[in-house]
Amino acid sequence: MKTVAIFLIIINFFTGSLNNIKDGLISSITDSANNPFQALSATLKPEPVRNPLYKDPEVGATSALVMDADTGKELFSKNPDERLAIASITKIMTAIVVLRYKSNPEETITVSSAAAKVGGSQMHLLENEAMTIRNLMKGMLIHSANDAAYAIAEGTFGNVDRFVDAMDRQADELGLTNTHFTNTYGADDDAHFSTAREVAILTAHALQNEIFRSIVSIQKTTVTDVTGKFKHSLENTNKLVGKYLNVIGVKTGTTIESGASVVAAAKGSAGQTVIAVLLNSPDRFTEAKKLLDWALKGYTWIEPL
Repeated sequence: MKTVAIFLIIINFFTGSLNNIKDGLISSITDSANNPFQALSATLKPEPVRNPLYKDPEVGATSALVMDADTGKELFSKNPDERLAIASITKIMTAIVVLRYKSNPEETITVSSAAAKVGGSQMHLLENEAMTIRNLMKGMLIHSANDAAYAIAEGTFGNVDRFVDAMDRQADELGLTNTHFTNTYGADDDAHFSTAREVAILTAHALQNEIFRSIVSIQKTTVTDVTGKFKHSLENTNKLVGKYLNVIGVKTGTTIESGASVVAAAKGSAGQTVIAVLLNSPDRFTEAKKLLDWALKGYTWIEPL
């Protein structure tokens, strides 16, 4: 393996494709001592080095990007900066905001009439049902429940508009200049958009949080309200979870405007995390698996000297 690694370094040196390993490190929010998102270590991470024998894959998605989550290095891209609808991929940002402003995931939120009536994908919350933030997040991230996303927003700031404002502020802090939100769950709106590149950055940030990581990796589960009276069965909309080796999440999204989209992350044998984003894909799970396979086979992760 060391011989292969040295060979790849030599090839990349002469082709000029070996980037400075300090480039592309993803910045984290540092304005709060209680920030639940762990900053990336200042120490240098293993650098993905391309094997030139592996050709770029072809995908039918309108936009796609593959990123090494630890270094921020882009391994593949197709129209990565095209602004597109992202549907329920939005809920990654909703999760980031609630985890930032609510330090206790066992805090209870009471479901309002407005939240219970939200249409689209639901976990079928009932008005006045009391549920922990953790269980609402499970409904939102695993089952892609719009009612859970709405309830989380109301329970965090008491007002959905204030929560959406916080989502946009968070995007600004992460340097996402091509991302804007108008709602918490991804309903189609001309002013609600992102790009494959910025979704990858957003996802890498979210995966720094232990609660987020643990939830998006769940294939199936059942949650209850605080009394245990009401039960909600949840199944992950990301069909790669539990079925494709090494996948650790993350989120799907589908609307008329967005088409079928997905963000998927996988762990490699060297401990690296690779993120694949496909927006408006004709076969999102097959294409996500294809990109993850290609990245983990077509790159070798080299420890810095």
